[in-house]
Parts: sequence; C-alpha cells; structure tokens
Amino acid sequence: MDALAAQLAEGLARGRPDADLLARAGDPDPQAAANAFARAARDPDLTGCQEVWVPALLHAARPGFGAQCLTELAEAMRSSNGGPLDVAGAPVLPALLGSSNFLARQLLRHPNWAADLAGEIPAPATSDAAPRDWEGLRIFKYRGLLRIAARDLAGRPFSESPGELSELADRCLVAALDCAVDETGVSAPALLALGKLGGHELNFSSDVDLLFVYEPPEGADDLEHNHAVARLVRELKRQLEVPTSDGFTYRVDLDLRPEGRSGTVANSVEAALAYYETFGAEWERQMLLRLRPVAGPQASARAFCAGIRPFVYRRSIDPRVLDEVRAMKTRIEEERRGAGRDIEVELKEGPGGIRDVEFLVQSLQLFVGGREATLRTGNVREALAALGKLGLLPEDTAAALSAAYLWLRRAEHALQLSEEQQTARFPREPAAQTALARRMGYVDPEGQQARSRLLDDWTSVRSEVRHHFDALVLSDGQ
Repeated sequence: MDALAAQLAEGLARGRPDADLLARAGDPDPQAAANAFARAARDPDLTGCQEVWVPALLHAARPGFGAQCLTELAEAMRSSNGGPLDVAGAPVLPALLGSSNFLARQLLRHPNWAADLAGEIPAPATSDAAPRDWEGLRIFKYRGLLRIAARDLAGRPFSESPGELSELADRCLVAALDCAVDETGVSAPALLALGKLGGHELNFSSDVDLLFVYEPPEGADDLEHNHAVARLVRELKRQLEVPTSDGFTYRVDLDLRPEGRSGTVANSVEAALAYYETFGAEWERQMLLRLRPVAGPQASARAFCAGIRPFVYRRSIDPRVLDEVRAMKTRIEEERRGAGRDIEVELKEGPGGIRDVEFLVQSLQLFVGGREATLRTGNVREALAALGKLGLLPEDTAAALSAAYLWLRRAEHALQLSEEQQTARFPREPAAQTALARRMGYVDPEGQQARSRLLDDWTSVRSEVRHHFDALVLSDGQ
C-alpha cells in the first residue's frame, strides 16, 4: 500500500476519509468519492479487507464510482443469497468497477458473475461453444468481456487481449450463424472475417466486418438461393445488433463486400471471384489481407480463399502499391481535416496513429507478399515480426513499431472500456486524460503523475510511428 492509500485508510479507520487525497489520486468528484469510501468501509463484507480495495480503487479511473459499485455489489450478493462478496479472493474486482461503467452495470445486474473474477489474474473466458439462442449469446458475450477486461486490469500481458476478444467474437458468430439457419431454414453460407476481427485484433467495441460467400446447392435456382442467403444474413445482422436490457451482441459491417453497399449482401464463390478479377481495386487488395474464415461450410471458405490469393498476393512486384497506399492515407487525413475533425487526437486515423502502422505494414505485404508466404497474415504485429526477420525492415524498427502499435491499441481499448462506445479519440480534457492513464495501467499514486507519463508516452509513440511512416510510405523518393 503506497503512502497515499495508507493515509486514506487511516482516515477511513477514524470515519473521516480525506477528500483531498482522493482529488490527488485523480477522482473527478472527491467529496462524493469520500462519502462512497466511507460507506464502503462500513459494509460488513468490505470492512475487513480495506488493504485490498482501497489501493486498487485509488489506481482506478473513478475511485468514488468504484467504491459505490463495490458497496452495491456486496449488498446485491447478500440479498440474492449469494454469500459474502469475496474481494480478497478476486482482488481485480475493485479496479474493474472503478474502470468500466458498462461492466460495473453488468456485474450489478448479475452479481453471481463476480465469481468469474477469482484469482490474482482471472482465468480466460470460457472456450465452450456459445449458446444457440440470441439472448444467451448476449449474456455469453458480456460475461466473456468481463473476464477479458479483468485480465487486462490484473496485469495479464495486454498483447493477449485482442486475440481473446477475437476468439470470443468467433464463438458468438458460429452460434449466431446456427441461430440464423434455424430461424430461416436456409443452408449456411461461409462467414469470413475482415478488418480487426480478421486479424485477431478486435477491440472492446469494434464492429465485426463480415463477408459471406456460398456454393449454390446442385440444381438450385441461382437467384432464388441468393435471395434466401441474403435473408439469412440480414436476420443474423439484425439479431446481433438489436439493443436489449442485456446490451447487444455485435455491430455488423457488411460494407466491404463486392460492390459495397450497393451490392448483394452475399455472393456465390464464383461471382465474388469474378468481381475481384474484373473490378477489384487496390484498396480491396489491402482489405483482403485480413480475410479469415470463421464459420459455415469450410469447403466454400477454402475455395474463396484459394481463388482470391492471386489477386491479393501478386507474384510480380508492383511499384504502384506504395503510391496507392500513400494516396489513400493522405486522402483520409485531408478528408477528416476538411470535415473539421481534430485528427491530431485521433488514435486511429491521425498522424502517428494506428492506421499509419497498419498502412505501412500492408503496403509491404502487398509489395512482396506474393513471394514471401510468411507475410500472409492479417495480424499487424505478426507481419511486423516477419518483416524484421526477412530484413525488409530493420529488426529494431520492426520492434519499435510493434511496441508503439501495442501502446496505441491499448489506449484505444482503454477508451472503449468505459462505456463500450466506438471511439478512438485521445481526450483533451485533463480529467479524462487522467482517467485514461488509470485504465491503461499507470499506477502512480498521484493522478497528475500518471497523466504526465501518459502524455509523454503519447507524444513519443506518435513521433516514433510517424517518423517511420514518413520515411517508408509518405516519402516518394524525391
């Protein structure tokens, strides 16, 4: 227990917690926080384990809110005959309650889920198949998110988090496809992932970018079967996105399909391959780097993946690749600025952000991936490691970019951890910056110290990324 926490614990023992100490820790409403800590200290299930929850809450984004939720959770456990709340057995629980508003609400709605968080680092989300019903899927997803967030906050290497989130989504999508088949009576198409899900790099609040292809049954009318599969896909999307008292499952983005929003929501393997062969654009090659089968008939998925490979990974080196990627990134930044957006605080699309790393890596994958099979991965950090081993990037550059990318992704996760909102905007407000620092694991006793270190790292990471992006992608060699 650090000095700040020890002083607060002494005040709690006298029944007079010091609001100034909570202000120094970074709480946005220190007097209300002091009252919440005092109430928690009087709770029969919390009074004997203050050495666990007091320092944990002080290092959280919202100490007072976490203390309030901790008390309410202890009361909910007693009223549901769930027994006493075992904070000592689940030491990450206070940090979770003080860091994630939406997961705190889920815990108060389902107090028995607190048992999932036992241990210094809670066990991974279950590897069991997701339930084959829509309501059960939502519960399954949030219970999985709870464990993954708790493991992040407990100190499990963050590099494992995007993969765990992606595996959770995979299991949900397998069950969702089964549900849609049950409801529509249509045979399942192959469900393939793109974007972050395709690269095993999902966020807490990512869309899932999906592509559906199928092999028409023998003797079936092509148009009728296409309409039937489209009906299945729309039902799947509707049910995954519908908001309920339990939340929602996933937002589904189908816009990366052939012909985008104007195209049919599913295509036969033959029709999809014909589209890319005839009309495929450079940005679609880049997009398909992250293609990955998830659910449905494996034969259809394999046929499409094998057929699309020559389009994505060309044997000949095309010098126009870098020009295309450079133009796309420049256009994105100019469009965002033209729309009045403050892209200097955009973790994803701003200079030195996530997209810079992704575009740098993907341009090299497109450039030489036809000759180097180890580059054929949708995962950015795996690709960076391969680029370093092949000597296409200096190994220290690849390592620096990988570390910077991981920091940026952790910041993005931490922003979305609060309310499951789809945001990548680095906050300008000091209080919000302090809260972000806490969610990212900056455990300095003083909130101002945590915020200062966060800002230093933010500046350093952006500079590192943009330096390499300028040198390898934006530079035209002149």
